[in-house]
Amino acid sequence: MFGVFRSRGVNTPWHLRVLYLSTFLLRTAFGALLLLISAYFVDDTDAGLLKVAIIAVPYPLAEMATANYFGILSDRIGRKPIIVAGTTLAAIVVAFYALSDNVWYLTTLHGIHGIGAAATVAPAIAMIADYAKSCDRGRQMGWFDYSTFLGYIVGAVVGGFMIELVPVPAGFLIMSGVLAASAIMLFTMVKKEKPLEPCERRSGFAELRSVFRVREVRLIFPIWLIIATLLGLALTYLPIIMMSQDVGGMWIGIMFGLAGVALGLLQPFWGKVSDIVGRIPVMAYGVFSIAGIVVMLLFFPNSAIEMVDDKLTFHPLGLIPLGILGLGAGAFVPSALAMMADSSESKSYGATMGLYSFALGFGAFIAEALGLIIIWLTGSSDAPGWILYFAAALVGLAVVMMILFFFVSFVKSRLKGRRAGSA
Repeated sequence: MFGVFRSRGVNTPWHLRVLYLSTFLLRTAFGALLLLISAYFVDDTDAGLLKVAIIAVPYPLAEMATANYFGILSDRIGRKPIIVAGTTLAAIVVAFYALSDNVWYLTTLHGIHGIGAAATVAPAIAMIADYAKSCDRGRQMGWFDYSTFLGYIVGAVVGGFMIELVPVPAGFLIMSGVLAASAIMLFTMVKKEKPLEPCERRSGFAELRSVFRVREVRLIFPIWLIIATLLGLALTYLPIIMMSQDVGGMWIGIMFGLAGVALGLLQPFWGKVSDIVGRIPVMAYGVFSIAGIVVMLLFFPNSAIEMVDDKLTFHPLGLIPLGILGLGAGAFVPSALAMMADSSESKSYGATMGLYSFALGFGAFIAEALGLIIIWLTGSSDAPGWILYFAAALVGLAVVMMILFFFVSFVKSRLKGRRAGSA
């Protein structure tokens, strides 16, 4: 099965290998960040969750507001300078997290951090689209997504252990060093870039309109919003909720690690499958798998893992279906990224992937802003249940949209086939 990671006559370019490693280091630092921020307020039982929510909101808002700008800019001046600048900014900001645990200070820094994140995502995916051949694009997007998820999960594991082993400010300084290493690696090891095609200089809104003229992009965009919202809910609120249930930092790190193996291990595989069988079936499988996970958590919350006498207990009969669904949950992103690149012009890859980054930021903003509202309205004790109901509603909407996407594409292809046959 893993032989599908290799394609005859198709090799991963050196630039992309460096990009994947740099992305892994970048996301490792990001993955540890919210755990370390949560550790600042873990003893504040009354308002800790609310404070984390306040700090979290500006990050996706800033990313959403600047993502398209950096994507369009990378179409004009190149991918590498934008990615290096964004990673360097993130490294500087994370170092300043160590200076104070004041909520409004951290909120401001987190917003600036979001700008750095926006500068890394769209240009990185555009660089993959520049170098990857169309017959191998899904696999390469899968490697990027794998390096992203693996970084998040390793970061969560590292963050969980750092909470137990080092002071929180020291943890931020360590993560700042990881981000600096990522920027240095990309700056020194990527010597040149593929020449960019001349592109028309248009405003950001004009670029967005041109991207939205592509039918596939219009249909994928709302599903991206939902996937990003679910990811934002998990990364923002799950650590502090687990800490409030007396789950230690090491256990949180281990559990995030297990989830990361399930979510991220087969992303290059699913990307290559989409190269072979088509993007839409693989995307649909990914959405349905995510829906299954949320259904299990909502209706069978203790079927796989539960806390018994202050100890985590694992149930194999519940872990098996959860693990199978987790393996499929990684199928959506690489196939959808490849479809977006397939559907756009090469001179507009940055603008198109900027839309993807915008969706990530906007979805995370929805997650964190509505999560903040839910916590404020229901109180910290009831908020986890209501957040899960909110996630279930979003998943149901994603399933409906995916079915609509599949149906519309099927009808279009049948009509196209009939016209070709009659001609």
